[in-house]
Amino acid sequence: MTNPYGFTQDVLLTNYARLLGPQLGDFIAEDVFPAIDVSTKTGNFHDVGGGFYAASPGSKMVIADGQPAPNVIDVTISKVAGWNVDESGLGVQVKTSSEEYARGNGLDLEQAKTAVLARATKIIRERIAAGLAFATGSFTSQTSALAGGDRWDTSTSNPSEDSQTAKDNVIQATGEEPRSLAVGYEVHKALRTHAQILEYASRTARRVGVTTDEDIRGALDVDDYFVGRAVANSAVEGQTASRAYIWGKFAMFGTLRSTPTPMTPGSLCQRFRLRGSMDGAINKWVVSPYMRQIDMVWNDQFVLVTASSGQRQGYLYSTVVS
Repeated sequence: MTNPYGFTQDVLLTNYARLLGPQLGDFIAEDVFPAIDVSTKTGNFHDVGGGFYAASPGSKMVIADGQPAPNVIDVTISKVAGWNVDESGLGVQVKTSSEEYARGNGLDLEQAKTAVLARATKIIRERIAAGLAFATGSFTSQTSALAGGDRWDTSTSNPSEDSQTAKDNVIQATGEEPRSLAVGYEVHKALRTHAQILEYASRTARRVGVTTDEDIRGALDVDDYFVGRAVANSAVEGQTASRAYIWGKFAMFGTLRSTPTPMTPGSLCQRFRLRGSMDGAINKWVVSPYMRQIDMVWNDQFVLVTASSGQRQGYLYSTVVS
């Protein structure tokens, strides 16, 4: 689209879309992928190796008599594939005749179509984020599939033990404990009724038969707990709807945070956003004298980051429930 006629960025409609937030609260893509602003469309990560791995026996940090300076360690800094931010979004068209008719019936057609547009774009972004965060093939040795009595919807399972196993794996791989957990809604339902979580709630909060997200965080020893409740239709348009939870039956333990510099990201999942851009900006332009288009756009990219050690800062369980 080059120099569209009558192009404007509608701040009021953008703010209106943001006010729909409570209705769109089941979408977690931008929580699981914390944003970090970048000044360039493309960029590379800095991969630090050598002495930073502290290989045995290491170097003493003592300056001996007559030694002019501390010992020098071997450090290499190279560049690896980083981010590539693209503009993406969806649009809807508004006919002038339809708008006038709707206004006569007390309906603001721009706002109505913006509400539909906001949900449609959110669903697509959830699919992209879930496809990255819950891709077992991207975690190599840092993933496992639960089966039989180990699944969290069975009485013999032990979610707390699985949480510790995941943490131990990440600590050994990266030296840092993951403090966030993201799960699909079906996994969340199993945790809310799990005997282990119920017992934790009864002992710490003195509640019986009722658990909260705070109880789950405490029982599994995480600071942040994200539940993907979004539902999407997988059927082709025109066919009978086939609805399913986007985030599936997975549980991902990871380090999820916005880091100070994009060149050395310290998060398992990161959303690189072009500096100065507005999330979900509403742009309008004229298609013809009788029609205009409303677009909702983002300038960002979801990335599953690999640590300099070649490992992920997270651990993924699949088939967590039956």
